[in-house]
Amino acid sequence: MSLADRLVLKPDFSVGVKGGALDKAAERIAEAFPGLEKRAPEDVPIILRKVEEAYKAGIWQGVTSGDVGIAVYEHLREKIELPQELRLFLDQEMKVTTNPTLIDAMCRGYFVSWSKRAAKTRVLSNLLLEKASVLPTRWKTIFAKHPAFLDIEDGAEKMAARMVEASTPYQWLKSEGLPAPHEEGLMRETHLAFLRQTPMPQTEMAVDKLLGWVTPPNRPKLFDPWAAETVEKILSPWVSADCPQKLREFNLERLVNRFGDPRTDRPAFWSMVGQPYRRILLKWLARKSMEAIFDIVTRAEGGSEQGHQWANRKRFWMGVYDKGRIEEAWVALGSKAVPHAKELYARTGDPSYMSFGHQGTRSDTCLLMMKIGSKTVVEGSHSFRVHVFPTPSRATPELYLSNYDLDDILLPVGHQDARRHDPPGHWMEWVQRRVL
Repeated sequence: MSLADRLVLKPDFSVGVKGGALDKAAERIAEAFPGLEKRAPEDVPIILRKVEEAYKAGIWQGVTSGDVGIAVYEHLREKIELPQELRLFLDQEMKVTTNPTLIDAMCRGYFVSWSKRAAKTRVLSNLLLEKASVLPTRWKTIFAKHPAFLDIEDGAEKMAARMVEASTPYQWLKSEGLPAPHEEGLMRETHLAFLRQTPMPQTEMAVDKLLGWVTPPNRPKLFDPWAAETVEKILSPWVSADCPQKLREFNLERLVNRFGDPRTDRPAFWSMVGQPYRRILLKWLARKSMEAIFDIVTRAEGGSEQGHQWANRKRFWMGVYDKGRIEEAWVALGSKAVPHAKELYARTGDPSYMSFGHQGTRSDTCLLMMKIGSKTVVEGSHSFRVHVFPTPSRATPELYLSNYDLDDILLPVGHQDARRHDPPGHWMEWVQRRVL
């Protein structure tokens, strides 16, 4: 029996009343905050000092087994530096304890500190096996149903294979009793193995399964490497192939809805997604932006002569996109076009109609900025001439800004890097020579 077992420690708080509603409430609390005694992160250093001082003085009054459990957990987790003598004491306690709170902490600590074939992981795995008869019920059930969790070599791969078989991996792990499927250590390795073992997601169901794993319902959304790696998996089939239109639209809706527009939202998150995968999304979003501005300007210009010219520009530029030449695109609307964008969004619910910057110099002029290879091409409505950058006369316009000043973009009349839209369409040949 350990010192913690023999000492008269302050009992942990527990609900002693049984009842359906109370049981359900307790289950919800345990699901949200599994395992150890719940303390705010800023309290942990205070608890560790309290346990250290109690050990040094041999006076344990006011120390709970939950406090010692937190010390055991942090000792195994190794994120906080502990004095060597306290570590030795906790090592000894883990070897001999039968206290359920400390053993729960050991199980949680095993999961978060798990490392394939590591000596520390092996020792802790063997220790938990030795304590099989005194494990808390939760852990006894988990390890009995899934001995792979105690496999220090292939445990992650084996559990990942079970997750691939499950229709909803997160909910399945929770139903199996695992308190925290998104913890570091063993589950981090299991997550990576799950992504490796998952077939290429080329259906809506496969995409939803991956998103359901990393962003399960009624849980805070993850904006971390787990989520970024999952986004890469979802986009991986389309690095060197064209995604069918229906699935492309589905993927865009799901990814932008969960993680934001990579052009304007959450740059810290999207920077974790590899460039080849971001490039796919940017190209898909380019199409949406181009379709949106053509719809908006067509609506704004109605049956005017400018509207007829705009239809010709739409055919040309969408053709360039369909040839795979346009990698990115962004829209800046004049103030007169904004109400039309809002009307189209209200009618369709398509967020592309509301993804734009503002062009404040001319109220009736809208801009379409496109990346084509090393060039940036700026197209515009009404009498705007098509511009090609870079040019020594102006800085190249930056995509994805909130506001644009047309005077910063316009090149002088007759400039070699700008061309008016002549009725015969020679401007298209000019563009092809310059950028295609």
